[in-house]
Amino acid sequence: MTSRHKPMPQQWDWVTRFLHFGLAITVTLQLLNSLVIEKPKPGHPLSGFEALMFDIHEWLGITAFAIVLLHWAWSLWGLGGYGVRHLLPWNREGRAEVVTGLREVFKGRLSSGGPKDKLSGLIHGLGLLAVLGAATTGAVLFFFMPEDGKLTMLTGAASELHKFISTFVWIYWGGHVGMGLLHYFVSRDEALPRMFSLSPSKK
Repeated sequence: MTSRHKPMPQQWDWVTRFLHFGLAITVTLQLLNSLVIEKPKPGHPLSGFEALMFDIHEWLGITAFAIVLLHWAWSLWGLGGYGVRHLLPWNREGRAEVVTGLREVFKGRLSSGGPKDKLSGLIHGLGLLAVLGAATTGAVLFFFMPEDGKLTMLTGAASELHKFISTFVWIYWGGHVGMGLLHYFVSRDEALPRMFSLSPSKK
């Protein structure tokens, strides 16, 4: 297996940080935009500012969909296996490290973060699954919902799922940002600026 030959890095590679940066921007803008949009309804087509905000929401969603797919693809195949093991630590060793991380949290200690921290990796992985779900259902609406907003069985189900999953994206976004700030200001951890740095990783 490739994963046996690729050691866990000390820092995230440039591609992962670039994809993370892209997701941070698009998901944040998408969530904020969702607070002001109006959806088209039969007999009430959007115009002016409403139509502009809805178009922005759609194209931000498609961009986020493309980036999150690239992120999962890179985690699966571009990192020698350690990317997906970090995001979904389902093996015995990974589960044990998640339990250890939870015990540390209950003792009031922040997790270390970074590629070797399985607890933060699992939370990140679940968040990325939520983003993937929201972006996928949004893509279904983008390609199949008529301009007048009339819902079919497919688009109606996608719309309900989109709203449901978006709640978890909000929770993940708030928790992710909050923990990043805690690490930076409380633990004086440099993981946050390193994650948003697009310069090549140091060996």
